[in-house]
Amino acid sequence: MWIKSPGKIVNGLDFLGAYEVCVYLLRGKEAMLLGGGMSWIAPSLEDQLSKIDFDPASLKYLVILHSHFDHCGAVPYLKRKFPQAQVLASEYASSVLSKEKAVGFISAANQKALDKLDLDKGYERLDLKIDAIQVDRVVREGDIVDLGNGIEARFMETPGHTKGSIAVYTPKLKALFPSDVGPPPSEDASEVYYLGPQYDFYLYMQSLQRLANCEIEICAFEHRGVLTGNNARAVLHDGLRATEKLRDRIIEIYQQTHNLDDTVRRLSHETVGKAELFSFIDEELGTAVLKTVVQNVLRYANLISEMK
Repeated sequence: MWIKSPGKIVNGLDFLGAYEVCVYLLRGKEAMLLGGGMSWIAPSLEDQLSKIDFDPASLKYLVILHSHFDHCGAVPYLKRKFPQAQVLASEYASSVLSKEKAVGFISAANQKALDKLDLDKGYERLDLKIDAIQVDRVVREGDIVDLGNGIEARFMETPGHTKGSIAVYTPKLKALFPSDVGPPPSEDASEVYYLGPQYDFYLYMQSLQRLANCEIEICAFEHRGVLTGNNARAVLHDGLRATEKLRDRIIEIYQQTHNLDDTVRRLSHETVGKAELFSFIDEELGTAVLKTVVQNVLRYANLISEMK
């Protein structure tokens, strides 16, 4: 089953935010928000959280699974709304988010998304300013946060998409939160999208294989919703095959063009429609992301020796 609309998934787990940018509320005696989202989903979060029967004071944790702008843009708003909550992230993400330049880029990218989506001015009633993103606690491989009632958040270091990507697994629910290490399905569910190895191709594939070996009933992505049952169990294996196919195609094109930019242009033309994952990302940024993936694949294949 593919859950595309926010709402209750199972007891103790709710899908919040939007189809393109997902946040999850995990609850035992205490509560945790997984995924830092983007500022433009804040009004949806306001509405959704107001309709859920839980004590706001029980929200103890906000988890940033990696430090890209579309995974932490709502954190300042959420921290102001829930000041008692600790912000958790990897050591690398904590380092990135401590830098003024990085926070400035995150702020600008989130504002650009607000402008691109031409959202209603009602957003101005909320304080969506991104002036700082402070991580209160670094989480590492094997760390466990016990929320009570048998609900644990177990942290896994899963580098590859970024240097500091992490995933969370909840054994009681057999729920996995892979962030962008797990490519979500396409609209017809016949293949997966390529969010990809933006940091290191080898580590990405290693992390994806590790996640694919988890026993899961729920795979909760930060983009494009939630898969359950057989769909959840299959999607990460599908992601492995799709990423290998993408690797082979990148190498094939480069061996024909012998030029990085030409390879990116040809691949971009081939993936028009599939490559446009999100309405909030413009063509310039999408091309830059694709170029990073191409570079990492070619470095892995020893076809280029350094980032060009």
